Amino acid sequence: MRYFLHLLVSIIYCSSSVSAQPLGSWQEHLPYGSAIGLTASSGRIYAATPYSCFSVSDQDAGIERFSRISGLAETGVEAIFCSPDGTLVIVYNNSVIDILHKKGISTVNALQLKPINGDKKVYQVNGDDVQCLLSTGFGIVVLNLEKNEIGDAWVLGNGGAYVKINGTANQGGYYYAATTEGLKKAPVVGVNLADFRNWTNVSGTAGLPEGPAAQVIHLNQTVYVQVGTTLFMEKDNQFLPIYSDASNWVNLNASNGRILICQQDNSGARVLSLSPDGSIEDRISHNLLSRPAKALYAGSALWIADRENGLLEKTDQGILAIVPNSPDSIVTGDIIAANQDWWTVSGDALNHFSEGNWTILSANNQTLPVGFTHGGPLIIDKSGVLWAGSDGGGLLKKAGDQFSILREGLLSPAIDDPLAYRVSGLAVDDVNNLWISNSGARAGLVVRNPDGISKAFTIPFNYNGYAVAQIIIDDINQKWIVSPNGNGLFCFNHGASIENPTDDQWRMYKSGRGNGNLPSNQVLSLARDQFGFIWVGTDDGIGLIQCVDKVFNVEGCEAILPVVQTDQFAGYLFKGEAVQSIAVDGANRKWIGTKNGAWLVSAMGDKTIYHFTTANSPLLDNDIRQIAIDAAEGTVLFSTASGLCTFKGDATVGGNTNTNVLVYPNPVPPGYRGPVAIRGLVNNAIVKITELNGRLVYEGRALGGQLVWNGLNLQGRTIATGVYLVFVSDESRREQLVTKIVFIQR
Repeated sequence: MRYFLHLLVSIIYCSSSVSAQPLGSWQEHLPYGSAIGLTASSGRIYAATPYSCFSVSDQDAGIERFSRISGLAETGVEAIFCSPDGTLVIVYNNSVIDILHKKGISTVNALQLKPINGDKKVYQVNGDDVQCLLSTGFGIVVLNLEKNEIGDAWVLGNGGAYVKINGTANQGGYYYAATTEGLKKAPVVGVNLADFRNWTNVSGTAGLPEGPAAQVIHLNQTVYVQVGTTLFMEKDNQFLPIYSDASNWVNLNASNGRILICQQDNSGARVLSLSPDGSIEDRISHNLLSRPAKALYAGSALWIADRENGLLEKTDQGILAIVPNSPDSIVTGDIIAANQDWWTVSGDALNHFSEGNWTILSANNQTLPVGFTHGGPLIIDKSGVLWAGSDGGGLLKKAGDQFSILREGLLSPAIDDPLAYRVSGLAVDDVNNLWISNSGARAGLVVRNPDGISKAFTIPFNYNGYAVAQIIIDDINQKWIVSPNGNGLFCFNHGASIENPTDDQWRMYKSGRGNGNLPSNQVLSLARDQFGFIWVGTDDGIGLIQCVDKVFNVEGCEAILPVVQTDQFAGYLFKGEAVQSIAVDGANRKWIGTKNGAWLVSAMGDKTIYHFTTANSPLLDNDIRQIAIDAAEGTVLFSTASGLCTFKGDATVGGNTNTNVLVYPNPVPPGYRGPVAIRGLVNNAIVKITELNGRLVYEGRALGGQLVWNGLNLQGRTIATGVYLVFVSDESRREQLVTKIVFIQR
């Protein structure tokens, strides 16, 4: 097991799929639409994306995903290679290496830790079943696949200096290295390859021009070298030019007896298939071929890794894109989630997750109107209309299947850019008014009623850049508005009537007593909890506003700084941390996203329950940008700097009555030692589990609308085979039988 978690629930590794997510498990929702690398072996084609990898069978197109959730060490893939026996090598952009054998995963971090003041990036991997040669920015590194360790490092530069290696080849008893100083060669055996003097620079001799060698490959026991946009073939110890053009060469590769050149320039993208003598056999172009990164033959098809359209398969029937179901890219904007129906924003696209599948909406695929760019906040109003803000493109409205973009007549352009209509925050009140942060405009707050009538409010403070962002609405209908750029937080009460400006009230919250007492003027996030308190995340911890009904009274209402006890020490909650996101779960606990991982704290923040990092969990990245909670399911969504992943938490939203009570797993199978969850309960219910004769087996209290039970009786023993009754009582102490659980122990 790669990760050690000192948690109250067991962590189950599983890949993202359409199946229900088990309690305590993780799933990834990474983008797979950009393929940056390609390799093949044993009937499978492996494609690398900037975040993870996946493979596809060349027979039945069966897809397998590889990510941190399935046990990989990192995100940020740089290069991949598959040996003839099926061993997969994945190199990350921080120089950590994973070796995937049939028996499991071995992680090698010796290159990352190697004390070299040079470029340790791996540009290419070549090798066999025994060892790989890693082409790095300083030299060649030997990776032993049998011992799972780094062996030698060969520095080939003139005078023993570091030199970038673009690629290597092993042919005819010699190693060849394409370097920025030219093509170099050395005998495979009989010399010390770590001594630069044993490497001969071939460039400038034997017909090969001086200067950098972009790539070297071998085919049919012949060496080929790319210099600029000319391909040279070695024959009788001389290098002969056999092909040249003026296009931009992205990649050169030998596959299935042919030479493949990926090209992409202003005239378009293409893949050339050359015969060994350099004549063109095929010129592949297609509307799906946009930014080819590498091509190879496997099975009966040509496979192409394309940075824009994923993995492409070319057969006699045409070209097909094979992309595992996923979002368009990593989440850059907001997330909303309810009842396994999620919306996220990634760049210029909206991603909709429903019934276990992602649908991408964008102007590129003609599912969104042209003009929606740089999406930000999201909200669904009480009539089911989806609203999406953007950084310059106005407000997107989705009513059913109809889309429109609202700008003039509702929003004002930014003062610094009259063509930019910026929507940076959205909220809906109890009567379905839509409240909008119109950032950069003098009238920074706008309200639109359900009939489409709008009103703009000028915020009566001097605040830098007229910057406004996230909005939340408290229990007495006051609007709390984040103002970035160190402006603090605004509170607005429109009084008895939105239309009457004479009873409007505003207050600015900043740091310092008498000014609002926030931990910092740089406010990053807001949340309202089930007590009606306002949690304010800043770049220096959390402030808590508990007396929202007294904000505009004579006595006023300032933030308090919660104190948390850690071991023998007490300190302000998240002091020194940038609190980038706050979300409230069904038990009123707070999920906190920082640059140092994700935290779950108790309802009042005085106890830490979980702290997830990349070191102790499958979390994709410690930089947590957004957190959202699917309250009905207890699923926590983490938007990180490296992609979206989810954790199935143990708290759901409880109701006023027991509704659609569900036990899972049920029946409990033999040998199962995981938690048993009972969901759909009345809020904070008292749960009793008894034998059929009424003998008490277990008693506990639900977290929100869900109870999690370890399956042991009051004496800590395993439950025997049988049928058990679940009784629930609410705060009135009225008890009712809600369901049964079946245990099968053998």
